[in-house]
Amino acid sequence: MNGKIIVFEGIDGSGKGTQSKKLYSYLKELNYKVILLEFPFYSETFFGKEVGNYLNGDFGGLNDMHPKLSAMLYAGDRFEKKDTILKKLASGYIIICDRYVPSNIAHQTAKYQDKKEQKKLKKWIEELEYKVYGLPKPDIIFFMNMNPNISDNLVLKKDTRDYTDKKKDLHESDNSYLLNVYDTFKNMSANKKWVNIKCQDKNNLLLGVDDIQSKIIKQLTKKSFINSNKKQGN
Repeated sequence: MNGKIIVFEGIDGSGKGTQSKKLYSYLKELNYKVILLEFPFYSETFFGKEVGNYLNGDFGGLNDMHPKLSAMLYAGDRFEKKDTILKKLASGYIIICDRYVPSNIAHQTAKYQDKKEQKKLKKWIEELEYKVYGLPKPDIIFFMNMNPNISDNLVLKKDTRDYTDKKKDLHESDNSYLLNVYDTFKNMSANKKWVNIKCQDKNNLLLGVDDIQSKIIKQLTKKSFINSNKKQGN
């Protein structure tokens, strides 16, 4: 039986890491075969280390590096995990990804204002990751739709990262850029494989971690990705 790829996307501080870890623990409790991949692998892969250097500002400011070059760093990091991904899928594993190819698309295309340039770069990144590198496409993508003002405050509460000693990295420190990324993700989430998870209530107050997780579990159950009523065999 082939496995599934579940992806969590959203701007920095939107809860991708928290929710992907919670889902991983939840599925482990149900005895699903599951692994969690948190991209980029800053301290583990060759390209992941270079992504860390890029986000630390070692290659200059946000617009000093061509989007195709920065896209290649992120894509290379995923390519280094390709064998693991394909082997686990073939063994029937559920692979939970904290960021995947859509992150690369959103963060790089958001650097352009021109819609035609955005479309061209999106197509280029998809060709690079899915065709040249042969990475499998995700089965379902959760967009953690969090108000950028709320996520910005949550970024400041993150633990120290191993790739930077700064409170905010190159992407996180540019609010106008993050707003563009957020808008890009919103547009991308109209695709049928995406599920828009609103992280605020009708009064724009942040929902609790467990409440957000319940939304995710409900969607996965509804779409028959998981069966939450009984434990599965090993």
